Amino acid sequence: MSQLPPSPLKSLVLFLWNGLLHAQRAILVVASCFITLLVFSAVLMRYIFHYPGMEVEEIATLVAFWLYFTGAIYGSYGRSHIKTELIHLIVKKPRAYALVKSIASLITFTLAVIMAYWGYTFFIWGIEKRGRSPVLLLPMVYSQSSIFVGAIFMSFYFLVELVDNIRQALGIAPVSMPPGVE
Repeated sequence: MSQLPPSPLKSLVLFLWNGLLHAQRAILVVASCFITLLVFSAVLMRYIFHYPGMEVEEIATLVAFWLYFTGAIYGSYGRSHIKTELIHLIVKKPRAYALVKSIASLITFTLAVIMAYWGYTFFIWGIEKRGRSPVLLLPMVYSQSSIFVGAIFMSFYFLVELVDNIRQALGIAPVSMPPGVE
């Protein structure tokens, strides 16, 4: 039996999903390499040329903000964010386990939305105050915006995880139990 081609909407969603993933990976690689070069140049300037190089530290801080929050987004996507999962030691039934995971996902999603709200207010405050870095006078909102953008995308990925867990709890999708659980 032949499969039907995916609908245009599904193709668009998959294109956007994969495009976002590729963008995250590119930002992580480029930012990591750039920070490595910045730290190397800061060491050269400070210890070889005896120049303080505060400009480099400002740029590194700005790039580091985006690196950290893009890493948090990527961890949310891969569901590799920090979590303690011991409930499988108590709850042995797959559907009950999925229900508990759904509740945990709801709490995580709620906290991410709260963080997104705080990130938004911080972003707006940064625009209103027009803060600038001390040496290069770069707008501080460039680094502050990474908190808001990171929280938005983390909320999105946590919502996807919540939906997956609810589908498992309702029996719509198979329950994924941790390895070693009978």
